[in-house]
Amino acid sequence: MKERLRFKIKNDIEELKKLNLSARTFLGTIDISSKTIYKVNLILEEMITNIIKYGFDDNKKHHIEVDINITDEFIRIRIIDDGIEFNSSITSNPDTDLPLEKMRIGGLGIFLVKNFSNNNIKYRRHKKKNVLRIKIATLDE
Repeated sequence: MKERLRFKIKNDIEELKKLNLSARTFLGTIDISSKTIYKVNLILEEMITNIIKYGFDDNKKHHIEVDINITDEFIRIRIIDDGIEFNSSITSNPDTDLPLEKMRIGGLGIFLVKNFSNNNIKYRRHKKKNVLRIKIATLDE
């Protein structure tokens, strides 16, 4: 099995809704579990939201490219944007032992993405663009 979805959105939260709907529809046609579909959607939601909210220091329209590539063993997600350089693969994890009201704001979404992907996140800056690659297993663990 080899399936692929490519999508390009603007840096607008409303565009994220279109991406999530397209991803759910696409993933629903493939023989993967609802748990894995949930993981992919959460990864997209968290990472794209961070890019839209914090990735640009101007009010211009930017494009974010999303490529979801599915094989028998893995789902590979590639996200490309021309925003501020940010390597989410090396962010520090929040202290999850603290009570919720004492935790610092931020970082929990990336922490979840790292856990869902078993820390299989790779980042590089290429031609003034952020290129983030996330790989998750197609089988539930």
